[in-house]
Amino acid sequence: MPKILIVDDNFDMLETLEHLFSFYQFDVIKADNGKKCIEIAEKQMPDVILLDAYMPVMDGFEACKILKKKRKTRQIPIVFLTAKYLDPEDKASGMQLGADDYMVKPFNSKELVNRIKTILKKKQMISTLQEENKDLARQQAQILHATSGGLMTEGQQENTAIDPLTGLYSKKYILTRLKEEFHRALRYEMPLSFLMIDVDGFARINDNFGFQAGDYVLLKMANIILTNTRLSDIAARFEGANFLVILPQTDAQGGYFEAERLRIALGQTNYIDDFLLDLKNNKQRKRSEIDNLTVSIGIATYPTENEIGTERDLLKIARQALDRAKQAGRNKTKAFEKLV
Repeated sequence: MPKILIVDDNFDMLETLEHLFSFYQFDVIKADNGKKCIEIAEKQMPDVILLDAYMPVMDGFEACKILKKKRKTRQIPIVFLTAKYLDPEDKASGMQLGADDYMVKPFNSKELVNRIKTILKKKQMISTLQEENKDLARQQAQILHATSGGLMTEGQQENTAIDPLTGLYSKKYILTRLKEEFHRALRYEMPLSFLMIDVDGFARINDNFGFQAGDYVLLKMANIILTNTRLSDIAARFEGANFLVILPQTDAQGGYFEAERLRIALGQTNYIDDFLLDLKNNKQRKRSEIDNLTVSIGIATYPTENEIGTERDLLKIARQALDRAKQAGRNKTKAFEKLV
């Protein structure tokens, strides 16, 4: 039975919504202001929050902002339901805070319930994809653990090294791992390539379809990266819509080949699937922003003719190559050797 937290300062509205969602087999929790909403959400961890925007003590916008900043509650879907903030700018503000939908009163009961059910279905699909990504990442972790001499315990991998959204490695871990792999390449005189991947125009996804749609796209991209890299490769979400991949024992030619393979696979993926079926009512121009997503990739390789003294040089060079790929029109792969 899905658990819904309904937040509204109008007692009659709370009662109406409670009866409605109870009829559709929801476990209903209630609150009458934003402050109580936050307290209850942290304790009860509802599957979804239906939130009024205009309330005393703390309004819905502020409550949403706080919930989306908290690590524990930021993945809980939020739907605004309000009779006060009716302008398009208000809806845009709510969506920018991380809400998954924005409806106004009076509302159609069937439509409201259907929207909530759709959001819960999306949440389940995200959870399923996250678990798949984590399983793939664990397979890589077993290889890395064996080849790195047991640098990290399984518990450390789960708790500190994994990005909670995508299941890829975290920024902190990938930087540590890059340093280790760079020194390994120096010591044993082996090549090392490093990829920086960025989603072209990703901000438009969050702006037009909400953060949950953006998160799902990142999850699918992480899944594509995991299934199109070797077990010895090390993939991570760096920040936002930016990914990093370390390619041990891979020279410049091999690095370029692997980068192009990833770019093509990510660009050919259909991101409009069951999760995004409700986009059918959006204009075709907006649909195409997800349907035609591409990535740009920058590559750095050691050794090269240019001096690379530390792993930070590799990171800097990969970013410069990525910038050049963006400047060349996006959906491109640029290697450091080709920058001059």
